[in-house]
Amino acid sequence: MMRHTKPPPMIEAPPAVVGLAILIVVAHAVRVFSPAAWQGFAFSVGSLQPDRFWASVGLGAPEAVPYGSPVSALMPFLADFLLHDGWAGAILNAALVIIFGRMVHASLSIGRKSGGLPFLIVFAASVVGGSLLHLVTQFPAGSALIGASGGASGLFAAWVLIQEGRGGQILSKRFLTVFLFFAGVNAALWLMGPAILGARISWQAHIGGFLAGAVAFQIFRARRRLRRI
Repeated sequence: MMRHTKPPPMIEAPPAVVGLAILIVVAHAVRVFSPAAWQGFAFSVGSLQPDRFWASVGLGAPEAVPYGSPVSALMPFLADFLLHDGWAGAILNAALVIIFGRMVHASLSIGRKSGGLPFLIVFAASVVGGSLLHLVTQFPAGSALIGASGGASGLFAAWVLIQEGRGGQILSKRFLTVFLFFAGVNAALWLMGPAILGARISWQAHIGGFLAGAVAFQIFRARRRLRRI
């Protein structure tokens, strides 16, 4: 008698990880296939625009238009991960979320308790960390920030710590070596980005996301250890 086995899923990753990756791609698709007016509105609401933020707190250039409210000024710190300027960036970031997110999710799971929520918080903290570093280095004005690369960078940092085992520390030689290499690659891409990619990358979002993700992951991992004691 033949047994019918279920085919393996196309993507071996927890629902929270796959859902986040799909959200990144779908959000870009919605924006791309929307009317031009909606695309402009989405960019205005979701992108982090340093000149508008600094104007909102009274520190911007005189000609800068401030955000309309504290909520609209703070929302882009997280919402900018939903916007991308091309399919390549959206798909790459979604792929990185799955590649690194699977292990981060597994590492933050405790028994039957899913690591979905901690995983999403680590990602969100990474996005916000990248946005913050981009903002403070773009005073009183600078380029707008969009993309999920800050969040992906934070998941990569968490993955690096996982590779070190339970004793992985942010100040360990291995982690700092990876961080310096990561920073060097970002510096090179920032300098050569216009020629290679056609646009400058935000090294600030990558570095800020990397550091914020590492810190957030370590906080959750420390809580996980305490629960096991």
